[in-house]
Amino acid sequence: MITFTKIRWKNFLSTGNNFTELNLTKNKSTLISGENGAGKTTFLDAISFVLFGKPYRNINIPQLANSINQKDCRVEIEFTVGAANYKIVRGLAPKVFEIYKDGNLLNQDSKSKDYQKMLEEQILKMNHKSFCQVVILGSTNYVPFMRLAAAERRAIVEYLLDIDVFSVMNTLLKAKVSTAKDGIKDTEHRLAILMERAKAQKNHIKVLQEKSKESKDKILAEIQTNQNTIGDLQKEIQALSEAIDNLSNEASGGDADELGKVSYQVSNLNEQIAKINKEIAYYEKNTECTLCKQKLSEDHKTGIVSGLQASKSELGSKIEDLSKIIAELQIEIEKDRKTGKQILALEKEVTEKNNTISACNQFISKLQKEMNKDDSVDFTAEDAKLNAIVEEGKKETELRQEMSDDLHYYSIAALLLKDTGIKSKIIKHYLPIMNKVINGYLGKMDFFVQFELGESFEETIKSRYRDIFTYDSFSEGEKRKIDLALLFAWRYIAQLKNSLNCNLLIFDEVMDGSLDDSATEAFLNILKGLDKGTNVYVISHKSKEILQDKFQDHIVFVKRNNFSKIL
Repeated sequence: MITFTKIRWKNFLSTGNNFTELNLTKNKSTLISGENGAGKTTFLDAISFVLFGKPYRNINIPQLANSINQKDCRVEIEFTVGAANYKIVRGLAPKVFEIYKDGNLLNQDSKSKDYQKMLEEQILKMNHKSFCQVVILGSTNYVPFMRLAAAERRAIVEYLLDIDVFSVMNTLLKAKVSTAKDGIKDTEHRLAILMERAKAQKNHIKVLQEKSKESKDKILAEIQTNQNTIGDLQKEIQALSEAIDNLSNEASGGDADELGKVSYQVSNLNEQIAKINKEIAYYEKNTECTLCKQKLSEDHKTGIVSGLQASKSELGSKIEDLSKIIAELQIEIEKDRKTGKQILALEKEVTEKNNTISACNQFISKLQKEMNKDDSVDFTAEDAKLNAIVEEGKKETELRQEMSDDLHYYSIAALLLKDTGIKSKIIKHYLPIMNKVINGYLGKMDFFVQFELGESFEETIKSRYRDIFTYDSFSEGEKRKIDLALLFAWRYIAQLKNSLNCNLLIFDEVMDGSLDDSATEAFLNILKGLDKGTNVYVISHKSKEILQDKFQDHIVFVKRNNFSKIL
């Protein structure tokens, strides 16, 4: 089990240069409140950023650093996994990503992406998507399980049941299948070469045998035949070379680097337009300057907005021009790619013909040497060469058979590792348990429907007189009850399987929207019934007089001089 114990952050979003720190295990239930923009949800963004390198909300990474201080953005979190103590430090300006285990910095030789992968797969045992399904339920940027595609639902459930290892095994198996197929292809290529060598050796022995009975004119005729073959091949090579030259001349020289530069310019122009839109929105929304508090006249605002609109229009024109350039570059690059593919095919054909010419020349050399030798030939040595080629062919044939057998077993394993194989049987075993737990939580919230997930993770919901509904058939309040029931159920299954088990459970403005008073009361009763190892944090706008006696602790975020802090 993961137990998150402490988190602190500074210069993160609206937080100033002093650390804001929370003891995550201090109380079983904590209410977080504050006015809009005071920094309540910053708590979620900080956790998401320090663990997964991205905020909970849709915020660009560079914007996470405080816009006033613009440096030393830093988030730290401490947690335990079993007997090991971990600390993660992540920051911007300068960029920092460090993982400590029992006070020692873990090896950072790998790339940042691999370092993050190690954190998720070996330490946290969860990714951002599963974290948001089991730990956090929010009103913003949260995609309920029921709104996920079937494949995404399957991935979440596989993670919870700790059977995603079969997906990893399937990926590794595909690599083995590819290797086996390539090995068989290489072996067959070597066999083909050996067959040609054996054929050439047999012909050579035959020539030697005939040499002792017939005149050298036959050898000369054989040499002439090979020379004619060489001449024909050289003409064909000349024609292929001309075709390659023509294709090379047709290449337009599309520049991928230039495409990247132009795309980067478009990205920068779009950022400038976004900034202009923000300024326009500012002047349209405000009647006085937020800094000096002076009144902004309509003429002054209109003048500024007109200037901004003109700049925006000019930037839009530039983007259109650059988009045309991008389209032209993409056409040129694609044309060059196809031309290059044709050239490679022709060059391969040239190589094959050159190899044939080389073989003919070698054979001609052998014939010429035989003509200059004495008539006495050691046929025993020539037969030994042929037998060696045959034995080598037998070994290659046995190797090909072994790899074919492996490929057969791999195909059987692939059937077992598909979604319809072992994973399907495990999921089928756990589905009744999942559905029972989900319906149990729905009942605790006085929402008496029969909810059932099928093997393809499509939902069937029976209500009223056993009418069948879907998730979208219900009101927003009823949907929220289903979302909550699923969240609690997934945590229960994760704890049951010990796959995604952690102490944190966070709700962001869950009670402020579609839940009525009775549903809110039922929700709070469920929270009370959670095990002692769970630390619940509820972010809410509701009146503290209504909620404060429902929680063991109450944290209030306020904003002073454009900086957020805990009151």
